[in-house]
Amino acid sequence: MPAVRPSTALGTQEKMAAHGAIVSQYTTHSTCEISAVSDDGDEGGALSSGPEVNVFSFKQLGYILQYFSVGLIYGGLPATSYGLFQGYLNVPAHVFATAKIVLVMPWAFKFAFGLINDVFPIVGYRRKPYMVLGWSFCSLMLLLLWQTPLPAPYWCLSNTTGEALTDAKPCNAAAQQQGGRYALMMMAAALGYVIADVAADGLTVEFARREPIKKRGRTQTTAYMVRTIGVICATLLVGFGMNGKEYNGSFDFGLSFNTICAILALPSTAMVPISWFLIDEPRSSVIRTCREYLSMSWALLSSRAMLFVLCFQFFSAMISQITTPAIGPIKRYWAGVQVLQSSLFAIVGHVLFVIGLALVKKYFLSMDWRCMLMISLVSLQLLDMPFQFLTVFGVVRNQYFYLGETFLLEIPDAINFVVSTFVIVEMAENGNEGLVYGLLTTTYNLGQPLGRAISNQLYTIFRPSLDESSNYIQDTVAFRSTVAKSFILSYAFAFSSLFMLILLPSQKAEAQRRKRVWAHHNNYAVASVMLIGSALVYSLMVNMLSMFPETMCLKFAGGGGCDVVEEAEE
Repeated sequence: MPAVRPSTALGTQEKMAAHGAIVSQYTTHSTCEISAVSDDGDEGGALSSGPEVNVFSFKQLGYILQYFSVGLIYGGLPATSYGLFQGYLNVPAHVFATAKIVLVMPWAFKFAFGLINDVFPIVGYRRKPYMVLGWSFCSLMLLLLWQTPLPAPYWCLSNTTGEALTDAKPCNAAAQQQGGRYALMMMAAALGYVIADVAADGLTVEFARREPIKKRGRTQTTAYMVRTIGVICATLLVGFGMNGKEYNGSFDFGLSFNTICAILALPSTAMVPISWFLIDEPRSSVIRTCREYLSMSWALLSSRAMLFVLCFQFFSAMISQITTPAIGPIKRYWAGVQVLQSSLFAIVGHVLFVIGLALVKKYFLSMDWRCMLMISLVSLQLLDMPFQFLTVFGVVRNQYFYLGETFLLEIPDAINFVVSTFVIVEMAENGNEGLVYGLLTTTYNLGQPLGRAISNQLYTIFRPSLDESSNYIQDTVAFRSTVAKSFILSYAFAFSSLFMLILLPSQKAEAQRRKRVWAHHNNYAVASVMLIGSALVYSLMVNMLSMFPETMCLKFAGGGGCDVVEEAEE
């Protein structure tokens, strides 16, 4: 599951009858206490038979390297987006915001990939062959990006300093329209590593289900920590390598975007043989047919417990992306953040994120999930406000001040992220681990592009336009007020997500209890399929329209209107 940052939390308990027998009251924790939990599973509370897996053993080295390599590509490609889209191409604000979502949109197809590698083994293996195929495709796409030249930069570059002349007429105004082309190719590369990651996630759930209840959660937390280390390495590469002034950097020299893609292709290519030879995966002895599997999936979706978790994943992600598109231009034009500083602070943030994961792993595995998510959500918003508003109103405009919030936000952010994944393990059954992991993370990752699509359309009501870089360069009092109002709306949406707390179980024992005693009905499955299907169609349509030069100007896609663009060109 990608390193996504949700702004939401979930919910209270309800009274349910079990098998028509006893109606039992399950009381929600009112305080953030660490409570004892019980489980009716195997010895020690394990959900599956078999010994615990040492993921750091040599025979499982390829498993850990999967997450490290995913971290390299998952961190490396988005790390280039600020310099490429905001600095070099100067794309409109809504296109920049959408491009960042498009880069991770393949995660929205984890459900389909999980189903495929659960149902259709290749030469007896359910995971390794798909890792090989995924990394092969990712490598090809990265090599294609390496060989695709960039247009001339949007801004003219000073002959003396080499810096962008933002006060002068742009030298290549057409560069603004080219961002979608590179975003889509980067999305294709991401599709490859997502295919590999889904297969690895299937193993993660299998391994995690062998853990006793007191330890359950360590495997996926370890995987996310290793992935974050990969993200840090990739961010260092981009921060120091792609820091030329044409990318809004500070060096007179540097690597091009194309060269960065070539470097990222190296570990991607290496993972092809590693995935096959350095992962100990037993051959699958019992394989369900697709018909049997879909029937089992329908039964899973027919559970009210699953519907609640699915809605949590979806709506928390959706609301987290209903944010002002002004964030990118503020960072570029008002805070004056350059690529190197952005990357270095991001690295510190990733380190703190790892610390946050370690804290959860060591101290909070049995803490109330709802309480942790509520605290992290409120903390994230309250800590973010002073940095944004002081920059918007010109009180403090300094790149180090603006980036300083990184130090404050990452630990609650890590808690928010990892707790939202724990429930996934609890919802899985033997044999459908990849499907459950894919379904719930797909739902989460589907909520993000839908939220971005809604956001692009919603924030077009603000005038002067939040989309045009010229408004940030002119920096009028009226425009500052407009930007501030857009942030107020963003925070209002974030706090409204607290109402989602009614959906999440409080801890592992309650998640297992819900599965046992809550009702099953076909209507729950119908609602789930309709939610996922309609969100997929709508978000793909709106976000893809933002990527093509002919349609990115449409108001429906978040632009200011194509008639306005035509008049400006005339």
